[in-house]
Amino acid sequence: MRIIIKDFVLKRGAPLKGRVLFFSIAGLILLPLLVTLIQLVLPLNYTQQIVVLTYHRVSDKMNNPWDTHVSVTPQQFREHLTFLEQHGFHVLPLDEAMATLQNPQKAIPPNSVVLTFDDGDRTYAENALPILRDFQYPSTEFIIGKASLSSKGDYLSWPEISALAKDPLATFHSHTFDAHSSMQAQGKTYFATDPLFLSTENRMESESDYSHRILNDFKQEQGLFEKHLGRRDDTIALPYGHAAPSFISLAKTNGYSYIMTQDRSRANPRKVDPTHIYRLDVGNRITDTSRLTLLLKGLTSSGPLHDLYWLRVKYSQMLFERSPQF
Repeated sequence: MRIIIKDFVLKRGAPLKGRVLFFSIAGLILLPLLVTLIQLVLPLNYTQQIVVLTYHRVSDKMNNPWDTHVSVTPQQFREHLTFLEQHGFHVLPLDEAMATLQNPQKAIPPNSVVLTFDDGDRTYAENALPILRDFQYPSTEFIIGKASLSSKGDYLSWPEISALAKDPLATFHSHTFDAHSSMQAQGKTYFATDPLFLSTENRMESESDYSHRILNDFKQEQGLFEKHLGRRDDTIALPYGHAAPSFISLAKTNGYSYIMTQDRSRANPRKVDPTHIYRLDVGNRITDTSRLTLLLKGLTSSGPLHDLYWLRVKYSQMLFERSPQF
């Protein structure tokens, strides 16, 4: 850089005013870069926000490439929790976090985070909960109702869920009864939380068809919670993190006060829309503690720094996908 500047100043014989202008412009360009680089290595601290993290499976068994997208190893999960402990995070129960966000009189602890799990996978009880108990961290598992009735044994059964619910560190909420699926038709992907294409009738679901299917799904899911946990549920996590606006409306009328989405770009501020609670999926092999730091900083920062963190995240993902382990 000094050679370039010297060349500009001496060989071209720039006048004094030109030199001042040149160094002023260089300073305007380089100073923000320097500040950004400094901020990248600063401790992770945020206030007035709650980050909700999502996992699926905690297992050493990854039999196919897709498993790396939805699984962390027990060792990796323990490293995540150790990171949270060592950096002074406040791990809140989901129900407490939701109530806090809606109550302006209640203080949000700095560096607040919530741990959630999707699907009701058996590895939650076998591998995740023992590690969570070591740290005394609360967590929430979102149950797919129909999967919990399966005889295959990959998912927690309702008797098991009922027993686990007695643990103050474990709470359970809804992940729909049977709307966690998708289908291919007409060259498109249709998610069960949206109106579906009826192949046998060669048409889209009518508004009436859709409402009837979704309300029946809610009825079956709520029935399981009433039967096995003695309560109706007020929180639902959207499969794949999204749904049609009509799904949100139907969920609200069916007693769901809090609706979990999936958004990789923000944390939850005070008075966040309770029907659009943001979550970040970190339950994959690519997310080591270094990447977890970048993700958390990206969620809780703003402005140019926010964009820079996400560029770093995308770069780390590109490197991972090119590695032999992927």
